[in-house]
Amino acid sequence: MNQSKSNSIQGLRFWAIGLIVASHCGFLSQGGLGNCIFFAMSGFFACQPFADEDYEYGYFSPANFIKYYIKRILRIMPVAWLVMAFAAWGLRYLDFRDFTTENSLLLNMLFLNSKGHLWFLQQEVFFYILAPFMILIIGLVKKILSVVIKKGALNLVIFILLTVCVFLSYKYVPMTGILLKGNGAATVPMLWLFLIGMSFAYLYKVLKSDIRASKSIASLFSVVGSMFVVTCLILTIVTSEEILSGIDAKYAGFYVGWEHQIICAYLAAAVMVTLALLPKSSLVNRFLGNSAFTALGNASFSLYLIHFFLIGYFAELSVYSRLLVVGVLSIAMALMLYNYVEKPIMAASKKWFRK
Repeated sequence: MNQSKSNSIQGLRFWAIGLIVASHCGFLSQGGLGNCIFFAMSGFFACQPFADEDYEYGYFSPANFIKYYIKRILRIMPVAWLVMAFAAWGLRYLDFRDFTTENSLLLNMLFLNSKGHLWFLQQEVFFYILAPFMILIIGLVKKILSVVIKKGALNLVIFILLTVCVFLSYKYVPMTGILLKGNGAATVPMLWLFLIGMSFAYLYKVLKSDIRASKSIASLFSVVGSMFVVTCLILTIVTSEEILSGIDAKYAGFYVGWEHQIICAYLAAAVMVTLALLPKSSLVNRFLGNSAFTALGNASFSLYLIHFFLIGYFAELSVYSRLLVVGVLSIAMALMLYNYVEKPIMAASKKWFRK
């Protein structure tokens, strides 16, 4: 994958965490929209859009299932557990003596119950548990269809099938009775949002060769795609409840990221595909892929975990002061965690799995 394109998608990751932090601090209530971006992004990268065409066949081996789960565990649990421990012993946010309620450190660490923003981790972990099985099924479908469908068209068929699965999961997953406990309630696994990202990983595979095949098409796409990304970024701001309700009182209490999750996830996935297809020299890729955005996008997981724990300690501040203080402290702590915990673990993991 081209490094600048990778950076621009990391920049989009920073944009999403920025929306969430601002929302939790009481400024621009677009946290739900930020979550939609993250869920779609998780599905998108689970399908390895920049890997070899037949990466799915690797999941025919049980060893790759084990490898996948070990990598996910190493990616999530060390930093999550470290931050949760800090929240329990340093900030008194979680209780290590509680083993039954949402305040329980143990239940939050095992993703069996969640408090506050940690519901997000439950959704991610639920998807990661299922993801290898879904990829295995995709591989089996590709094997069967390859008998009658040319290889170039297989990705388009998978995109269509996954799109159908988006709406089937939206309709039928709630009927399964599977619920995730958190914040004194139970929520349905939002599998459809991850499936949107998965489907667009295959759409990217379809489009990448077609768009680059012709200079005129590539030039037109560069203009139209850049305008699309910029428009979507602007919409993440102007569709906030604060701005919409100021224009028309009927939008008071309207949060687009919660009211229209599927639309938001589709737009987020489309933005990711567009960034991946735009030339590295485009202004949009250069803007989102700048070094500051990339660094903060890399640290977004730690930033997400930390910021909410700090907000309660600055509740007396004004919205802008709280956003500034919580933002600066969270960024500083997140960058330290990324550079001294996340990054070394990921490097060791890659080195280990190369052997």
